[in-house]
Amino acid sequence: MEQYRMAFVDQGPADAPPLLLLHGNPTWSFLFRDLIRQASDRFRVIAPDHIGFGLSDKPRDPAYHTLARHIENLTSLVNALNLRNITLVAHGWGGPIGLGYTVNHPENIAKMVLCNTWALPVTDPARIKLPLALRVANSGSIGRFLDSLLSLSMAAVISSRTYRKPSDWTVEGYSYPFPNMASRTAINAFTRMFFDPSNPARETMARIYEGLKSVAAPADLLFGSNDPVLTKVSAYLLRDALHNSREPVFLDDASHMLPEDRPDVLAATVFRQEQALETKHESLFNILS
Repeated sequence: MEQYRMAFVDQGPADAPPLLLLHGNPTWSFLFRDLIRQASDRFRVIAPDHIGFGLSDKPRDPAYHTLARHIENLTSLVNALNLRNITLVAHGWGGPIGLGYTVNHPENIAKMVLCNTWALPVTDPARIKLPLALRVANSGSIGRFLDSLLSLSMAAVISSRTYRKPSDWTVEGYSYPFPNMASRTAINAFTRMFFDPSNPARETMARIYEGLKSVAAPADLLFGSNDPVLTKVSAYLLRDALHNSREPVFLDDASHMLPEDRPDVLAATVFRQEQALETKHESLFNILS
């Protein structure tokens, strides 16, 4: 099988605790630019672009994009960088990918912050009321062609999944790695993975959800309340599956792209987890001494 290159941000002290940031569809590591800037003085921040996204290589075959393969890609990156005791931050499709790694290597995840994501197949995707552009993009071969030609999915996501209208510069930043039809193969493939009830990703996600019972890492769940696709049910299902999860926090001034809408809340949550872990270690040191 042909090998593809994965681009990633690696910023901060090499010996600092690793902070692994996983984006969803149709974004890239640009989604976490604020958190990268704030966290890189205390973490080794790793923010990959999944294969097919951002600055990574972009296979033209849609069949390349399976959930299992993207979990394998992430595993290879973690092993290559020798990341240990990871703080995982995952958004959108980054959740199933990151949680897929987590259930296979629960001992290597120290804590998690999960934002507007899910870990169980959507039982009735037809009920989801998508923006017109996204409905056209998922309406058969003609819709997929128009989506590839006009990037309907990208335009619709940026406009409908942020709480406030993003600046022209921000829209340009998200769109930059996807200038033509060929570069958007992964965007279309991930969209079909979500909506197609026959896609193998659904079986993979069901296994992931079952495996979450063995995950002991503490988890914070942050959800933008105005998400047009994922309801609060997704947050509560994650809470119930992760026995060391806090109650979900719902933000009324955020939509699906919570790291874009409220990077301040995301950063504060990550730093609070770090402080809590340091306090726990300090207390243990005092007892032992």
